[in-house]
Amino acid sequence: MKDTSKTPYFKDLSRKDYVVMARRIIRTEGVGAVSIRRLAAELGCSSASMYRYFKNLDELLFYAQLDALNGYILELSEQEKRWTGIWDLYFGIWRAYATEAFKKPEAFECIFYRNLNQDLGEALKEYYEMFPEAIVRVSPLIKEMLEIPGYYDRDYFICKRLVAEGELTEENAKKLNHVLCTLFLGYFKFVQENGVERGKIRELVDRYLAESVEIAQIYTKTVLNRFL
Repeated sequence: MKDTSKTPYFKDLSRKDYVVMARRIIRTEGVGAVSIRRLAAELGCSSASMYRYFKNLDELLFYAQLDALNGYILELSEQEKRWTGIWDLYFGIWRAYATEAFKKPEAFECIFYRNLNQDLGEALKEYYEMFPEAIVRVSPLIKEMLEIPGYYDRDYFICKRLVAEGELTEENAKKLNHVLCTLFLGYFKFVQENGVERGKIRELVDRYLAESVEIAQIYTKTVLNRFL
C-alpha cells in the first residue's frame, strides 16, 4: 500500500479512479477486501475523499462490479442470434441471467438486489463512458429491458410481449412473472448460501429452466416441450 502520511487531504481523482481501484481489489482479493480506508491507502488520499465522488461504499461497489453485468449482456447478445420466437426470447433471457448470476452471485446481489434505487440505464451509460472498450451491442428490445430498474419489472416487460403475441392473458402474465422471479430468488439464495462449483452451474441452470418451462406450460396453450 502507498504511504499516505505526506499526501494531500484531497487529490485530483475521478470516479473512474475509484472504480478501477475497487475492481482491482475485487479481482485479486474479493469484494470483502474493499473498504474506504483501503481505497484511501491505495489511492494516496484521505478516507473522506471518496464521498466527493460517491454517496457511500455501496454505490462505488455497484459501479465496480458492473463488469460482471457485461458478461450477462455479452451472453444475451450471443444467444439473441439463435432465438426464433418469443418463447426462445423469454427462456433465453432467463438462461443467460441465471448462468451469469450463479457464476458471480456477489456481483449480481450488489447490482440487482442491494441497489434497488440505482438507475441501471444511467449507470451503464456512465460505465461505458469510463470503459468504452466494454461496450456490447444488443437489440433495442434487450437494451430497453436492461434499463428498467426493478427485477420483477424487467421480467414483466418481456411477459407483456408474450401477451401482445397472444401467448398469455394479462392475468396469467402477472402470475408467471411473480412465480418465476420468486423461484429464481430461491435458487439464487441457495447459491449464495452454499456456493456451486463451476462445473455444476450448467446443471443448476438447466434445472431452473426445466421447472420454469413446466410452470409456464400451466399458463399457455402453446406446447413448450422443446424447451425441456
